[in-house]
Amino acid sequence: MPKKGSLLAEGKTKKIWRDAHTTSGVLIESKDEVTAGDGVRRKEFEGKGAYSTATTAKCFELLTAHGIPNHFLRGFDATTFCARKLRMIKKEVVVRRVATGSYLNRRPDVEEGTLFKPVVVEFFAKIDEEHDPLVIHDFVSERILLFHARKPLAEGYLREVAMADGRATEWFALREMVSLAEQTFAALEAAWATQDVMLVDLKIECGRDDTASGRIVVGDVITNDEWRIWPGGDKSRQLDKQVFRETPEATHEAMKALKANYAKVAEMVEKFPV
Repeated sequence: MPKKGSLLAEGKTKKIWRDAHTTSGVLIESKDEVTAGDGVRRKEFEGKGAYSTATTAKCFELLTAHGIPNHFLRGFDATTFCARKLRMIKKEVVVRRVATGSYLNRRPDVEEGTLFKPVVVEFFAKIDEEHDPLVIHDFVSERILLFHARKPLAEGYLREVAMADGRATEWFALREMVSLAEQTFAALEAAWATQDVMLVDLKIECGRDDTASGRIVVGDVITNDEWRIWPGGDKSRQLDKQVFRETPEATHEAMKALKANYAKVAEMVEKFPV
């Protein structure tokens, strides 16, 4: 049986613990916190960690049923699940079906609500001090270009960094992550569609599995913080973390309504056709 060991890392909304019984496993615990604005806004509500873990477990079970490689192993307790230990790739992969959010800041020529067929896939570097800039890969010059995530591309250039692992390695990793992201989005989009809910966009993270020759798999978590979901395709009925981002003041009533959304989503994912 897994056993919680020492704390390996702690982020804004989760903790990662060493599995004391194996070197290849970790325990991932979701906290009762919701954040926005790179963690500047932070509130806590009871049950958030349990709702996030329940949602994550069901989503990863869905991915496993679709043959999409991921790090999920099993549940541990109400707020924690067991996973394979990964060497995480410090990029977020965002898949978009609908133009909304920060995409409109970067592409002011695109109207909100535009449907992307096929989906758009974007990468963002996990650099807090630069607010997770957009990443554009230039394989001709072997450079990685960083752009401000909330400015038009023509105005948002920040800097460039070298491809640390070389063009061939970077290209392989990029293709793998795009494939995993598209497969993950397709599986979740179809599952949500059975309940007349539109999956608008989705953020995932990936890592290299040390127990399987370094193959790249889906890691981290998939909670109500990682997507936008619109019941009936109606933005005004959104159930995800965007509600918290758009709440001017986190009053008691506002947080009560947010908690109800997270509870509802955790209940809805239980109906996914795994």
